[in-house]
Order: sequence, then C-alpha cells, then structure tokens
Amino acid sequence: MLNLLIRLIDSIIWPLVIVVSIWVVFFVNMRFDLGLNYFGMRPQEWRGLYGIFTMPFLHGDFDHLFSNSVPLLLSMGFIFIYFERERFHILLFNALLTGIILLAMGDYGSNHIGASGLVYAYIFFLITHAVVTRNKEMLGAAFLLIFLYGSLIYGIFPEYGRIVGKNISWEGHLGGAISGVVLGLLYRNRGPQQAIFFEEETDDGDDDDDDPDAYWKTPEQRAQETTVRYYYKERE
Repeated sequence: MLNLLIRLIDSIIWPLVIVVSIWVVFFVNMRFDLGLNYFGMRPQEWRGLYGIFTMPFLHGDFDHLFSNSVPLLLSMGFIFIYFERERFHILLFNALLTGIILLAMGDYGSNHIGASGLVYAYIFFLITHAVVTRNKEMLGAAFLLIFLYGSLIYGIFPEYGRIVGKNISWEGHLGGAISGVVLGLLYRNRGPQQAIFFEEETDDGDDDDDDPDAYWKTPEQRAQETTVRYYYKERE
C-alpha cells in the first residue's frame, strides 16, 4: 500500500496541473463575472463541438467544483500510474468520446458544464480494465474511487437529479460511463495484466540429472529448492 501511495504522488503532477487549471478558470470567471459558463456543451448544435473541450473547465458553484476535483485528480493519477505509455491517449480519447456522446444524446437547447463526465469516464475505464484483466490492485483503486464518489451509479439515471433536487447532467455521466467501458475494453491488452505465478529453479536451470544427489531427494525437498516469484505481466 505504501508503494502504491509513493507511485501515486510521483504520477500526480500532470493531473494536478489540470485540476489547478480548472480551479483557476472557476475563480477568474467568478471574480470578473466573465460569463464563461455560456460556452459549455450545447448538444445537437455546431457550437457544441468546442464544448467538448470547454465543458470540463466550467462549474456552476464551489460545491460542484470541489465534488469533481478530488475524484478527477485521483482517477487521472491512477491512470498515470498504471498506463505510463498510453496515459495521455486515454485521457484525451475519453474526453473526446464522452463529449461526442453527450453532443449526440443531450437535449437541444441545454447547456452542460462540469468535469463529472470525465470522472465517470476515467473511473469506468479503470473498473472495466481491472475486471477484464482481473488485476486486483487496479480493481482496489477503482473501488476506492467509487467509495469517494458515492453517487457514481445513481448519477447515470435521470431520476437522480430530481431526487436530490439538482439539475444534474445525467447524459454526461452516462456518456462518460459508456466511454470508459469502451476504451477499457480497447486497452485491455495494455497496462497491468492479471497477476500470475511461475516457478523458477534456483540452480540456474540445471536439470536434476546433473545433480548426483537428486535421486535420493523427496518431492518435498525438491519443492523447497524452488522459488516462486510474483509479477505483473504487461503486454506491449
């Protein structure tokens, strides 16, 4: 667990830069009353195309901003840990696919803001990849994010917003979940794979035939001379 925390800190730099940028945009918009939230995602409109990129940086209030910041930071951090080569591709493709799905399925005339769609995309990506590869460490990280983001499952249903009394972009959440599952399957052969065991002889590959005492050894004695190593198999 300590090793995981150290790796998370080492991989948090770029995610932290992204989250800090979101906070800067929020406070600048609020301080100077710039009305930047107008430039959110506009489904079924051409101007919704730039909303794919602007939507995650726009938030309605501080509670909205804070509730997205922590799970977004951690989910991106875990992606940076487990996918060192593909991490930027995963972040970008999830953002694009989430935005495209929302652009197609959202209500005409609505305006969607916030990074919650990306939170859903990244968490569902980690869950899908962990389940497919049966990687317990990544699955544990994904369930930690689910615990921190308690409304994850309910947020993809339109009734949830009515229950909590908030105008929630359930379409964005659903789009993010779909994006995460799709890309989790596409990247199933990348990153950490299932943990497996293998045996390696300690005599540097010498056969028992070369050992004059091998004939007199019991199976239990031979087993004690074998080391078992635990590793993660990663496919290129």
